[in-house]
Amino acid sequence: MTAKVAALLLPSYFMLVCEATFQQNQHKIQRGIRGGSITIDENVNHTIKAVSAPRLRCASTITDTNGPCSSSIIQWLDESQPRKAAEIELYQYLYSNMMSFDIPNAESIGFHSHPSDKDLPDGLSSGIVEPTISLALDAKQKYPWASHVPKNIYFEYVGGYASVNEARNNWRPLFHDTLQDIIQPLISNSTLAANVTVEQVIQELNQNMWDKFNTKNKIYFRSGQTPLIYDPMSILSFGYASCTGLSIVLIDALRTFGIPARLAGTPAWNGKKENGNHSWVEFFGSDSKWHIMESKPASNGKDDDLFDPCQWWFCNEDRVQGTHFYSARLERSNDGSSFPLAWDPSNNAVSGVDRTEFMKDLCSQC
Repeated sequence: MTAKVAALLLPSYFMLVCEATFQQNQHKIQRGIRGGSITIDENVNHTIKAVSAPRLRCASTITDTNGPCSSSIIQWLDESQPRKAAEIELYQYLYSNMMSFDIPNAESIGFHSHPSDKDLPDGLSSGIVEPTISLALDAKQKYPWASHVPKNIYFEYVGGYASVNEARNNWRPLFHDTLQDIIQPLISNSTLAANVTVEQVIQELNQNMWDKFNTKNKIYFRSGQTPLIYDPMSILSFGYASCTGLSIVLIDALRTFGIPARLAGTPAWNGKKENGNHSWVEFFGSDSKWHIMESKPASNGKDDDLFDPCQWWFCNEDRVQGTHFYSARLERSNDGSSFPLAWDPSNNAVSGVDRTEFMKDLCSQC
């Protein structure tokens, strides 16, 4: 399928003329920029050439003078990158991997068509892109448990502002401010903070976050809520969700504090829709591997050993027999793979990774 993306969608920080061609096996975007050019070849891990960064504000709630606001360098595994360059690259990454149903709302999300649009009155220029980039890069600089994460994993699974087709909203600043009290003890002592693992952070968040959002009660599991209630703000308003919504909230919390996470699940147990579906979380652990887990409200509090897949009720031979498993991703897959939405089966616009063999191998030991 070929789609021409009009100038309406182009970033506010550049004067761009853009034509994008999306094909199942090849995606190339070439953009002209005032004084230069950007070339993004999505078959070659987003090779981006650009100068001049968007003017993103550092997160106002981080006041540590030794923290991310005082640093101009981001250290990745194989490079040191100026923060401004990282802002440009993440901005372009998010723009070039917008899900197709986000394209008509690109301006609202924060991708503007003209440089002057960033200065509109009454907050009209504000979008979720700016705080997403700012807080994602702040987390990379501030939290030592993010030091082992490769840039491509970080951009996709921390920098992403959504998991699937849930309503887009500005959850990251709220999660950052609301859950900071859980994280702060882990980093208050710099010597001890260096030894905090990803798994410790996940356990602290999962065990303690569900009553922090001024809901009447702790956020709890209620079956059959997707697609009625599965975006973070709706869940905070109603105070409950089913497995998909609770997983998305946990994913968003982990991403807020620099931990790559993504939605995983199956649209049909044993290949039969009548057997129901299920969603859970995959996180990128301290061992640089993906692991499965469930939110506390969906799992009755279990997460004692996050490296033990057998503690989760769905990880066993009976469940995996004939079942296809997937995880959602932001980046468009070269093979056109999608993440099946059990609540929207005709929607193939969310990219995915087939995790069937992974789950069979993982759960065969249980």
